[in-house]
Amino acid sequence: MLLQSCSEEFLEEKPYGAVNQTLLNNEEGVNSLLIATYALLDGYAEGETPSGNQGEASVMNWVWGDVPSDDMHRGDQTGGWSQINDVERYEVRSDNEWLNGAWGINYEGVSRANDALLALYESEDIPEAQYKQLEGEAKFLRAWFHFQLRMVFEKIPYITEGVDATQVKNDKEVWDNIEGDLQFAIDNLNPAPKDLGRASSWAAMALKARTHLFQQEFSAAKTLLDDIIIDGPFQLESHFYNNFDEEKQNNGESIFEIQYSVNDGAGVANSGIDHQTLYPRGQDVGLCCAYSAPSFDLFNAFKVDANGLPLLDSFQDNLLVEDYEILTTENFSPTDHLMDPRVDWTIGRRGIPFLDWGPMSGSDWMLDQLNMGPFLNKKIMWYKRNKGEISSQSSYWAAGVNGNNFRVLRLGHILLWRAEVAVEENDLSTALSLVNLIRNRAADDMVMGKVLNTSFRASDEIIIDPSQPAANYKLAPYPSFPSQEYARKAVRHEIRMEFALEGMRFFDLVRWGIADQTLNNYLKSELNGGRLPWLNGAKYTEGQDDHWPLPQVQVDLQDGVLTQDPAY
Repeated sequence: MLLQSCSEEFLEEKPYGAVNQTLLNNEEGVNSLLIATYALLDGYAEGETPSGNQGEASVMNWVWGDVPSDDMHRGDQTGGWSQINDVERYEVRSDNEWLNGAWGINYEGVSRANDALLALYESEDIPEAQYKQLEGEAKFLRAWFHFQLRMVFEKIPYITEGVDATQVKNDKEVWDNIEGDLQFAIDNLNPAPKDLGRASSWAAMALKARTHLFQQEFSAAKTLLDDIIIDGPFQLESHFYNNFDEEKQNNGESIFEIQYSVNDGAGVANSGIDHQTLYPRGQDVGLCCAYSAPSFDLFNAFKVDANGLPLLDSFQDNLLVEDYEILTTENFSPTDHLMDPRVDWTIGRRGIPFLDWGPMSGSDWMLDQLNMGPFLNKKIMWYKRNKGEISSQSSYWAAGVNGNNFRVLRLGHILLWRAEVAVEENDLSTALSLVNLIRNRAADDMVMGKVLNTSFRASDEIIIDPSQPAANYKLAPYPSFPSQEYARKAVRHEIRMEFALEGMRFFDLVRWGIADQTLNNYLKSELNGGRLPWLNGAKYTEGQDDHWPLPQVQVDLQDGVLTQDPAY
């Protein structure tokens, strides 16, 4: 009876959810595949992140680029997401599942980019200019995901279209492959795409320049950076903090932004899932979970002298710890030490207005101040006035998912990278000029509103004088760079101040070749006096901890193809 009731048409039925590849071999189909690839730029695919962990592949790179650096502690409580503990202590083993998350989501992005290329190569009747644009976008995205992988892992396979990915070895350096894809993108992408969020030729130039910097190829980076500065349409925003303001997205300084969206009818948040976990816990804000806690070292790096210049060699002296181990109900006033004003647009601290959410009141805005320190990540926060619009209205497991784009490439990067190149060429006047452009922009960016309270009991009236700066700020341009060594320190310090908590610091320390000395000195200073007891015994090991092991599950799945990092 079953045989008689089945027709031949039944054998040709496509299962629900399956896509016939031939239907995608056209301009609309290729565009759809590209959009699916762009969707992974935030490092998260709904339902695909292993074990439901957040942050392991975030484009913000707070787990791999900030936590193991001197800028950030893991935050929250050490009993949650214990995998991050191992990252901060430099004790990551190859079976750490967050490694597999970072590996998997980025290679999913590579796979989607290759699918778009295969569909494009089988397509017909696409005008040549549009054909090259689509190909350039796919190759830019393929290079992007491989670049993310190469920063975290030392040896990776470079997967191109039309190959058996399971048989590609990781026995060769991939920088040249990344550069090749990016050069194609430079040559073929539109400098001004009609759709926000699509890669431009300028974005490809910027990423290729950064790729050269990772290899100390300063001359090659210089050409690209100069092209962007001289011929590009970009200009510095009038204020440093505009680059983190949801009302200033896709601004004149932005070269490439990851486009986030909420409340758009999609049913899910099209934004980094770690947006649910990096916000203050305080009752005033009511969010979760205070991960990504700025370090004492970073806070003190914003100290300046009487001339408004950074304390390049002495900022760790007399370390300021603010309200560490002081209860919200106890009296406390912020330090009156002169500070770079960018500190209070970067770090949330007690007694300073937290955007328009009111003053941060201290330890009640976090769960475990003893182990995370007294500071909060401020760059990722949105304004209270936009709650429910820029933040999600639907019910996620934690509140706070928002649509504030993440600016991964902006003119500020280009200017300071060009200053870095100038230092290495001993062109100190160019380096000085570029650094001072950035410093002059930030000089007047003071947080206003002097908080007159010294305690924040429930019964205390909050008194703020809006006419006064919130703290004692001063920032001035450098009068000169007297030597190459001084200039190198100044430029690297400026890169730290401008881009702190944006996922770059650890990778910069590694590529500058100073991770060993910097991080072990930092740990000694940071933990002095019994601070952050859970970090006791942590040590950075040169030659091992500059990269992380390949996920063991991937090595096992591709036995004889993938080779584990010898350091692990």
